[in-house]
Amino acid sequence: MGRLARLTLSFALVAALAFAATMPLRTASAAPAHGYSPIHDLKYPPDFSHFDYVNPSAPKGGEIRIGRVGTFDSLNTLRYPGNTPADMRGYIYDTLIVASADEPAGFYGLLAETVDAADDLSWARFKLRPDAKWHDGRPVTADDVVFTFETLAKQGAPYYRQVLRLFTVEKETPDTVLFRSKRPGDREFVRIVGTLPIHPAHFWKSRDAEGRSLDLPLGSGPYRAASVIAGRSLVLERVPDYWAKSHAVNTGRYNFDLVRVEYYRDKTIAREAFTAGEFDVWRERDAAQWANAYKNVKRNGIGIVRRTFTLATPGTMATLVFNLRRSPFQDRRVREAVTLAYNFEWTNRVLFAGSYKPVESFFGDTTLAANGPITHAEKVLLDGKSAGLPEEAVERPGPGVRDGLTSDRAAFRRADALLNEAGFRVVDGKRIDPATGKQVAINVTFNNPSLTRVLGSFARNLERLGIKLTYPLLEPTAAVRKLLDHDFDLADLTLTPKLVPGNAERLLWGSALADRPGTYALAGSKDPVLDTAITAMLNARDREALQTAANLFDRTLRWQRYAVPLWRSDEVWIAHWDKFAHPKKVPGVYPSYADRWWSKPQSVN
Repeated sequence: MGRLARLTLSFALVAALAFAATMPLRTASAAPAHGYSPIHDLKYPPDFSHFDYVNPSAPKGGEIRIGRVGTFDSLNTLRYPGNTPADMRGYIYDTLIVASADEPAGFYGLLAETVDAADDLSWARFKLRPDAKWHDGRPVTADDVVFTFETLAKQGAPYYRQVLRLFTVEKETPDTVLFRSKRPGDREFVRIVGTLPIHPAHFWKSRDAEGRSLDLPLGSGPYRAASVIAGRSLVLERVPDYWAKSHAVNTGRYNFDLVRVEYYRDKTIAREAFTAGEFDVWRERDAAQWANAYKNVKRNGIGIVRRTFTLATPGTMATLVFNLRRSPFQDRRVREAVTLAYNFEWTNRVLFAGSYKPVESFFGDTTLAANGPITHAEKVLLDGKSAGLPEEAVERPGPGVRDGLTSDRAAFRRADALLNEAGFRVVDGKRIDPATGKQVAINVTFNNPSLTRVLGSFARNLERLGIKLTYPLLEPTAAVRKLLDHDFDLADLTLTPKLVPGNAERLLWGSALADRPGTYALAGSKDPVLDTAITAMLNARDREALQTAANLFDRTLRWQRYAVPLWRSDEVWIAHWDKFAHPKKVPGVYPSYADRWWSKPQSVN
C-alpha cells in the first residue's frame, strides 16, 4: 500500500547489539569520516574488509528468479506518478552511504568517500569518491546529487516530497555537496539525504520531465536493467566492471549474474507459479500457507526448502488504524470498544496455525517498549504536559489488545459498557450513533486479500455489539487512493518499526500532516504527547534518550487505541528451490536473498 503506508521493519535475538554494545568510533561530530551514526558508535573501522553477515568468498554466477505480487508501468524512479519496480533502486542506483544490517543506525560510505555532520545536525557534507562512475563511464559528480535531490523533492513520490521539503542542497565543489536542514537536531537527516538513490543528470535531463518511462535507465550500481516487459517482468544483469565491486560494503554481495523478477496479479497465482517452478524464491506472509503449502514438493529431483529467519527488530505488525477525522472514532471509548471485539487468540489459533504473536507493544520485545509505571525520565520529557495521559496510562501502558480480559464474555461486557457510557446505545439490536441517529457502520479499506478471513471474524464479533463492519475488496490502486485521500473508517496498516525510530512515526502519527491529503498520516492524530515523544525520538543523540522517548511514545499510542493491533511477527519465512546457499552467521539480520545469497555449484549456469 504505497511506499510507506505498508512500511515494511525488527529486535528479539540481538537486543544487546542495539542497546548494550559499546564501540570505539564516534562520528556524530563535525569531522570527515568513513561512516556515520547519529546515536551509537560505529561497529566497523575505516579499514574493514566486509560486513560480518556476508560470505566474502561467495562464488559469482548463476541466476535467481524472484516472484513479486503487483505490477509496474514505469522505470522512471525519479518522478511521480508512476509505479516502478521495487527492485530497481537498490540494484541499479548507488547511494552516498549504505546502512549496515547488524547495527541499529550505522552507515558507511559508498559513493561518498567521507561524511561529515554538524553536532546540531544543521548540515551534512559528503565528499564523493573519485572513482565512482556511471555505467557509461562518466564520473558521478556533485551535479548528479543536486539534480537527484531537487527532482525528487519537487516531482518524486509523496514520501520524498514530504521528507525532502525539510532540507536543501548545494554544490560546494565538483565532488562535494552540502545538505542543510531546516529543522536542526533531526536525527534522521543524514540517513534520509545519504540514502537517496543518486540518478545521472546527463541521462534524465534529456528525457520526459513528467510522465512515465520504460526506457532502460542508466545507473552506477552493481546491476543494470537488461530487459523489461511492462507490468510483467524485469531482468537485471550484473555489471562486470562495476566500479565498487571490491568495496568493503559490497564484498560478498551481488553474486548472481542475473536477477529475474516476475510479477503476478495476486498471491495465489504467484504461489502456484512458485510451486510449479516458474521462479525460485518466495517470501511467504500467510501463516496458514507457510504451515501447509510447501511440503513434499519436488521437480527434477530438487525440492523446496523452508527457512525461518528470526529478526532482531520489533517485527512486522498488522493493524487496522482508525480515521480520527470520523466523529465516532474521536471518542477513545469507542476505539477501545471496537478493539475489544477483536479476538487475537482465536484468530491466531484457527486462521494462522498459532504462528503469530500478540501486539503487546508497538516496539515488540525491545527496550523501546513501555513497561510498568511512567519513569522519571518520561515525566521530565513531558515537562508537566501530561493532560493527554490519565492516571491509568501513567501507571501502566496496558499489556495488550484485551487489556488482561481473558474471555470473549468479559471483553464484550467491557465493550458494551464503554459504548453505552459514550452514548452509543443499542436500539432493536443496532448500535446507534447519537450524532446521526443511525447504526454505527464501519468500512474497512485494505490492500491485502489475506485479511478477508480475519475481517469476516471481526465483523461477526462487532455484530454482537450492534455495529456493522463492511470490507469490500478494492482494486489495489483504488485502495491506495482512498488511503491517501483519507477516505476510510478503518485502514489496513502494516508497521515495521526500526531500532532507531522517529521519522516513520512522525509521518504516520504526527500532528503536522494530519490535515494534509495525500500523506501517510492515516489516523489524523493530533496528540501533543505523541508529538512530544516523536520530537524527542528524532532529537535523541544517545541510547538512553532514545529509549525514554520511545517508551513515552509507545505508552501513549497503546493507551489511546489509535489502531486495532491484529498480530506481530519477528520472523521472515522464505521458501526456495534448493539451488542456493546463504551466509550462516546472520543472527537477527534480514535474509536479503538477491543481495547476499549465491548459487550452489551445481546450479551455476
